[in-house]
Amino acid sequence: MRLFYSGSLLLFLTVRGWSGTPALPHVDFATYLGGSGDDSSVRVATDAAGNTYVVGSTNSPDFPLTSTAFGVPSPSQACAFVTKLNAGGNGLVWSVCMAGLTAQGLAVDAAGEVYLLASTGSGVTLICKVDGAGDRILWQLPLGVAAEAIALDPAGNAYVTGSASAGVPTTAGAYQIQQPQLGPGNCSERVFQYACPNAFVMKVSAQGTILAATYLGGYGPDNAGGIAVDGQGNVWLTGQTVSPNFPVTANALEPTFHGEIDFGPLRYGDAFVSELDPTLSRVLYSTYLGGAEEDVGEAIAVDSAGSAYVTGGTASSDFPTTANALQRTYTGSPNGPPGTGLGGFAVKFSSSGSVVYSTYLSGGGNTAAVDGEGNLYAGGNAPILVLSADGSTLLAASPGIGAFALDSQNRMHAAENSAGFLSFPTAGAFQPAFGGGASDAWIVEMDFSQPASPWVTNLANAADFRNGTNPYYSTYDVAPGEIVTVFGTGFDAQTQLLFNGVAAPIFYTSPTQINAVVPFELSGQTAAITVKNATATIGPGTMNVLAEVPALFTLDGSGSGQAAALNQDGSVNSASNPAARGSVISLFLSGAGALTPLPADGSITPLAPPFATLAQGSSAVYGQVVYAGAAPGLVAGAVQINLLINDDAPTGNSVNLELYIGNYWAYNATVAVGPGARRTAI
Repeated sequence: MRLFYSGSLLLFLTVRGWSGTPALPHVDFATYLGGSGDDSSVRVATDAAGNTYVVGSTNSPDFPLTSTAFGVPSPSQACAFVTKLNAGGNGLVWSVCMAGLTAQGLAVDAAGEVYLLASTGSGVTLICKVDGAGDRILWQLPLGVAAEAIALDPAGNAYVTGSASAGVPTTAGAYQIQQPQLGPGNCSERVFQYACPNAFVMKVSAQGTILAATYLGGYGPDNAGGIAVDGQGNVWLTGQTVSPNFPVTANALEPTFHGEIDFGPLRYGDAFVSELDPTLSRVLYSTYLGGAEEDVGEAIAVDSAGSAYVTGGTASSDFPTTANALQRTYTGSPNGPPGTGLGGFAVKFSSSGSVVYSTYLSGGGNTAAVDGEGNLYAGGNAPILVLSADGSTLLAASPGIGAFALDSQNRMHAAENSAGFLSFPTAGAFQPAFGGGASDAWIVEMDFSQPASPWVTNLANAADFRNGTNPYYSTYDVAPGEIVTVFGTGFDAQTQLLFNGVAAPIFYTSPTQINAVVPFELSGQTAAITVKNATATIGPGTMNVLAEVPALFTLDGSGSGQAAALNQDGSVNSASNPAARGSVISLFLSGAGALTPLPADGSITPLAPPFATLAQGSSAVYGQVVYAGAAPGLVAGAVQINLLINDDAPTGNSVNLELYIGNYWAYNATVAVGPGARRTAI
């Protein structure tokens, strides 16, 4: 049994053989953004002054707005919010709500004018341009098709991309005026009975008129999800194609389709990367990108030299990598169905289409940005990784957080939804407390050039790494005496973890992880949790206080599967060494709640009785609890349950004994049970 393990970002990086210690971020500010309803962010952008722009959805009637001229959210009618935070993250510049719209994308021009890509309730996608003061809608343009991403050129022209079966208003001289005629592998032979959707690109002027539009694709389904525009107005796209005749150029990295992968009616193929001229009349470069399994391009960014950086997901162990790659070995899930368990990749193309580097990325690549030095910031919900300009070195890393963008000082502005993790605002934040509902938007600015500061991304039970009692969605529950793991960055030997101002005993610290025991005297309905060191304080974050939040420790430290359990003879329970029916098995828990008598925080339970016993009731469906109390020799808070297995208990390698502590079930782990002929004396 292990009471802690480095399931941290640092281990995440180390186990993949990446040399050196990457820089961890300094958090300039972190703030909630939301009201009493449900609020979620979608995209984030920044401007030359370092302001942060966020778009998302809200149905909170008290969402922070500076004007209600464009609409007011309500529980029955959500709207798309557009919010501009100042450079310090401690105040609004302006904030409005676009009634009847759902935000999908965001771009900001040099004048601070906002291009919102959104859809109406009837599914119509449009661009809505808002002036730099946030007080006027300059124009709205329905696009006629569903777009997924938006980017701007230096003149303020907007480019959008996505996929469409019909309806793209192609223009004279466009590269591909219409979809290809029906051919081998076309969707007419499948369930759709019509031509497959193609990727498309549309160019819209700064005044709101369509300048050019083209399809891009072949016989099979094609979709573009990432778009970027270089300083010359050339347009770079990435996405996924299942077309054996997708247009490729003579200098393509991979001119041949690797083949289609079917999963029921779903079809998967290769990633693609394409460059078009500013008029959308010529394809300057285009290539397949991938291997024998599924590959998808998700994001793309360009630098001042016109080089393009593509990130995405791959299930291909033969994805093309270069000799100087940071990671040349595939580490994604090999057994999941198509569309799941993908590893990441990053590829840098020069302006002419030659490959500068190509590497796997452990995690993912649904967002990409590049700084002035040519360093790539790749990630999103997976850890954000900063690669050197030649793709050989990991310069920095941070825990993953939704969408992000870089400002001129290479500070990262990121947006996420607080429903996915425990949020810790910084001192002086614009909104220091959670507004209510299922989630708020959550805005963070990070700086990798400054010394790392404390930043908490989650606080969870150390046994199963869940936030609370619910197995299906995030709840933020904590119990007195619970052994917890805090994930984040910037932790050091001086770091303290406080619950309602009381310091918790810490028995393990790394730069990205703390393991501690919640003070037994914790009381009240909620706990204000603060993390601080000698130079910075973050928090408070808030969790519910319950009598118990039980979870079983597991043998491999993963938080699920085979329990860390001992058979009656003291041997470790396993599939090859099951416990017999009628014998006693010992299980170990965190979060079982108070003990009687109450032990001192941080103390070690003696090896000889008397032992403190569990204050809460305990039971099991397939056994009788014969001891429930402190685990001898372990830190106070670790609880041992001795369970006499019923003669009629089910047998097998993964039996869930359905152990209950108080009102909650420790549902995360199983044990191996074999047949037993007689009951053992206790």
